[in-house]
Amino acid sequence: MSRDRSQWSDLPKELLEIIAGSLHTKTDVTRFRSVCKSWRFSVPPFQTRIVLPPKVPYMGPPHLRESSVFLTEATVYYLSPPAGSISSGSSLSGWLVKIKEGQQVGQQAHLMNPLSPVQIRPLPDSFPKVINSFQFRVFEFAKSYTLQSSNLSYKVGFSQDPDCPSLMLVASGVLWHLKLGQDRWAVIDDMISQLSYEDVIPIPCQGKFCAVDEFGRTVLIDSSLKITEIVSVNSIRGGDGDKKNLVVSNGELLLVDTYLRGDHTYIGGRKTFKVKKFRVFKLKLDQKRWVELQSLDDQILFMGEDCSFSVSAHNFDGCKGNCIVFTDPCFNVFNLDDGSVSPVALHEEYANIFNPPSSPRPNPSPHRNVARRRFFSFW
Repeated sequence: MSRDRSQWSDLPKELLEIIAGSLHTKTDVTRFRSVCKSWRFSVPPFQTRIVLPPKVPYMGPPHLRESSVFLTEATVYYLSPPAGSISSGSSLSGWLVKIKEGQQVGQQAHLMNPLSPVQIRPLPDSFPKVINSFQFRVFEFAKSYTLQSSNLSYKVGFSQDPDCPSLMLVASGVLWHLKLGQDRWAVIDDMISQLSYEDVIPIPCQGKFCAVDEFGRTVLIDSSLKITEIVSVNSIRGGDGDKKNLVVSNGELLLVDTYLRGDHTYIGGRKTFKVKKFRVFKLKLDQKRWVELQSLDDQILFMGEDCSFSVSAHNFDGCKGNCIVFTDPCFNVFNLDDGSVSPVALHEEYANIFNPPSSPRPNPSPHRNVARRRFFSFW
């Protein structure tokens, strides 16, 4: 055992630098630095390259501006017990949590609804107050950014391009852009899709945003706010759904077209429609069109109000891929195989995605004294 540890600690510095260069999240860097002393001193603690301001300017006319408009960030984590940490014959699946950390040192973090910007309170009795990261494998699956004030809440796309870090959102069908450090939002001037945009997301590592309107027209917006059309209007055959959203899955850009039922209910004073079905399309950039997918294979799409992401079903015991988990406002599952919609509560394997396991628990870490200092404290 000691010889194996020595081999890990004796890896060449050049190789450690290559490995560290591929770590882009705080969780990955922290776990890398926890392997041994030489690894710990080979890279500095994780530092966010771009610090988001807690407050940003209001988008509307000056006489209607809110005094406090806050930009909040939350992280969707996947937690799973390490191999060999549970007894033989037991089944313990990984699960998802979304945490909104305090914006200042010492502020409390909050447990959020995984598919909306709503805080969960009171916390479920079964939820642990402390999760020891030495007893779980912890991965960051997604980030969500939300602009909130007393009477509004918008999903925000955040481009972390070091040359032009910026935000973009859709409000009343209009695209708004804010370069960090500036005191005024800019309206994206696009006469074709003005007032009809429905979603916008950042394109990783490109410094661009991708936006789609209600007719399926899709554009790229670069840091100079130049618009490049990549899919024209009405290029989706039968794409007459009620709401279009963009999501990246396995490095590919997907469009999810949502069809709503005619009936509706009021929740919290807001009109809410039930989902009838989804259709999923993949971008064929060379053909400048969206092509419908008949299957997502082993992928599960999580469609949230403030972020959407894709996860392999292999991460969750008993779950099958080729489905969409969404909220309207309760958690539901849409099965692409047969087009059915059913509550997550009727499927224990999917319900467990959002619930911490009650038993069995992972065995205590042999590095107990060290492990106590490395944990996620949710309040």
